[in-house]
This record gives sequence, structure tokens and C-alpha cells, in this order.
Amino acid sequence: MAITLNKVGIEIDGKVYQFYKLTFGFQRKLVEVQSNLNKLTTEIAKKHSIEPEAINESDKVPESDKLEIAKAGLKLQESLGSLFVNQDEIGILDNFDGDSLTELIEALK
Repeated sequence: MAITLNKVGIEIDGKVYQFYKLTFGFQRKLVEVQSNLNKLTTEIAKKHSIEPEAINESDKVPESDKLEIAKAGLKLQESLGSLFVNQDEIGILDNFDGDSLTELIEALK
């Protein structure tokens, strides 16, 4: 017996990328990682009295906090990267922000 994962094509900036569809367990884990990133970002922004979008440019936020957010973002990016059929195309994720990642996750459900 052979099991084939469902694939889906998603257009990003005019190019179609092939992804594996999310399984329920993987989807739950991905949402958990994304929620942790959002929570961490919100907490750090609140702690320094700035907007979450301003964290990377703010002098109020220590490098250790910025690094913690970057690590959480990389976990999310790595998780999504494993869904690319063509692993050479993973670099497109570098151009995504939080909203774009959420949109991609929704498209893969």
C-alpha cells in the first residue's frame, strides 16, 4: 500500500509554488508555533511600551529580546519550509511577514 500526500499549488507574487497540504496534527503544531511567536512579540512590545511592528527598529528593545523573537520566527519558517515540494523554493519565506504567513497557513488547510 502506498500513501500519497495531497499537494496544492499556491500563487505567490505571480509564481505558483507546490506545497504539501497540512495534516491535522501538523496544522495544530504550526498554529501553536505561530501563536507562541505572536504572544512573545506582543509581550516584548508591551514590556517596552512600543508597537509590535517597531520591535526590530527600536533602541528600547535589547538584542536578547530581538534574538528570541527571531528564533521563534525561524521555527515557524522551518516548519513551513518542510511543506515545500521543491525545497529550493523555501527562500520565498524570507519575504513574508506575520500576516503573509497566516494567509499561507490558511491556504494550506
